[in-house]
Amino acid sequence: MEAAEYKQRLGERAKDIIAYGLGLDKYKPSKNEACCPFHRERTPSFKWDRKHLQWKCFGCGQAMDIYRYYTDFKNMSFMESVKEVARFTGGEVELSVHRPVIEYKKPNIETQELGQEAIQYMESRKVTLQTLNDWKVKQRIWNGKDCYVFQYFNPEGQLEFVSYREIRKGGLKGGCEKDTKSILWGMDHIEFTKPVVITEGQPDAMAIWEAGFKNVVSVPSGSSNYTWLDNCWEWLQQVQEFIIFGDNDEPGIKFINELVIRLGKYRTKVIQHKHKDANEVLYYQGKDEVLRLINEAIKQAPVGIINMSQAEYAGIKGKADEGIPTGFYGIDYTLDDLHPEQISILVGRDGEGKSTVISQITCNCIENKIPVFLYSGEMSTNRIMNWLFKQVIGDDREYLEFIKTKYKTKADVKPEALHALRQWAADLFFTYDKTVSNVRKNTNDLFEVMAVAVKRYGCKLLIIDNLMSAMEDTADSINADQSNFVQQCKDFAENYRVHVLLVVHPNKEKRKGEKLEKEDISGSKNISNKADVIISIEKQFKEDRDCDAKLRLLKDREEGRFIEVKLMFQESTKRLLEVDGGTVKQIQYSWKKYLSEKKVDLPWWEKAEEAPWDKE
Repeated sequence: MEAAEYKQRLGERAKDIIAYGLGLDKYKPSKNEACCPFHRERTPSFKWDRKHLQWKCFGCGQAMDIYRYYTDFKNMSFMESVKEVARFTGGEVELSVHRPVIEYKKPNIETQELGQEAIQYMESRKVTLQTLNDWKVKQRIWNGKDCYVFQYFNPEGQLEFVSYREIRKGGLKGGCEKDTKSILWGMDHIEFTKPVVITEGQPDAMAIWEAGFKNVVSVPSGSSNYTWLDNCWEWLQQVQEFIIFGDNDEPGIKFINELVIRLGKYRTKVIQHKHKDANEVLYYQGKDEVLRLINEAIKQAPVGIINMSQAEYAGIKGKADEGIPTGFYGIDYTLDDLHPEQISILVGRDGEGKSTVISQITCNCIENKIPVFLYSGEMSTNRIMNWLFKQVIGDDREYLEFIKTKYKTKADVKPEALHALRQWAADLFFTYDKTVSNVRKNTNDLFEVMAVAVKRYGCKLLIIDNLMSAMEDTADSINADQSNFVQQCKDFAENYRVHVLLVVHPNKEKRKGEKLEKEDISGSKNISNKADVIISIEKQFKEDRDCDAKLRLLKDREEGRFIEVKLMFQESTKRLLEVDGGTVKQIQYSWKKYLSEKKVDLPWWEKAEEAPWDKE
């Protein structure tokens, strides 16, 4: 059987083998996505490709199937990786697997003691003669160049590898003796009971030594060569903790990310600094700063563990302005507004006011200069705008013109009022363009657009109305897909520090007039479990009712509070108005102040060439 056939037989199991082996960030098996291990990111773009049975990053383009995982990250030969996959699939194979034994040469060179020029050049980089002697740095002519000689001794003190660096600024570096075994520089003086610092070059290792931290090694041939990993594999397994002090440039960052994966992120910490490398930190800021950076890294808790004594305290001070008011005072007072990094659920039956509540929350955000993004699965962009603008105008008839249709007379917004409303909502209200893609078939497109809305336009509230019911029409596994979608919403809210409001339906078994509870939400139980806040909107049907509808707080994860807000529906304005002690609270919007302003181009303008993304 061929390797490709074993890969097909292993199938989807490869997804979890790779993910758990690499310890992918933010990986949940049901989501089929994680943060890419090849570059730094907060929002997952490393996604499982079922067709090709591989992980693929849509950010940096890297791909990894089961064979690359075993060869690159488990240090196997290709034949060994095939055998491992065959073992998982129960294949009857006889593979003759022999790791090729490479016959390395022992370096045999003549060196001389460092001359004054070589000593002075290193001293100009704050590396003293004593440190050069400690590392047995010598000098010789190599390829016609006067070079430093860096000698690599194995833990037993035997010379295995030699590399060269020209004795001048900007000179040749990275050359080595052919057919010798590349290992880490400094292996012979390492204590396994202490953290081991890994640098990208010899001067950086000596800079750390100069600062007083002796448990340091350097890679032999820069950031792009990893053969030393294979040659030092057994030795590396004895190290309990690595600290990577890499270069602060693009190759250095790639080098750091690669080492974190290969050495294991649970025993690897990374030093963050503002200079090019460790030698520059020593030069510009001195020994104390080098040691401080290393000690700060040592104090860091390993990946996956938070030291609560060092965790950031999210107090109340400074948080008051971050809340998002809904405009329904009883809800806002009880919750202290909607909070960033949370997801809330609005549940209601058809025709009982969900769209009206969402529209009023949107208007309140615009009024308070809080940018809001809306996905509506049921209303077109024109209907959203018409409904919202007429709701804002309310019963101000002077701003409405009445047009007789075939059967009746309908109200429309006058041009001067439309202009003012556009000004009032300018750069504060955004909707999803459903002509671009079918979100029902690919929810990832929605989250990508939402990310743009947050990053480019600063949206703080993102409303999704009502994708859950749309998913029921297409999902192969309804509950799993809905649960995954809600988790995506929650992850999005946390990653971007925004609030996501998701509109859902109750179970059809719940009859009109019956109180809704969080257990009545249609679909997966995880929808209510994952939500931070759940609010219901319920129309009142009894003849002796004291209100037309109620907003009820069904869940408040933060403090467990509950409240019931009475509402009256005002037909002339199409608004739900809050009833407080028998008094109906009116809503005022500030759109009229824009009536006399000069007309300017706006995001909703009809001309395609004036769209904001074309102006860049």
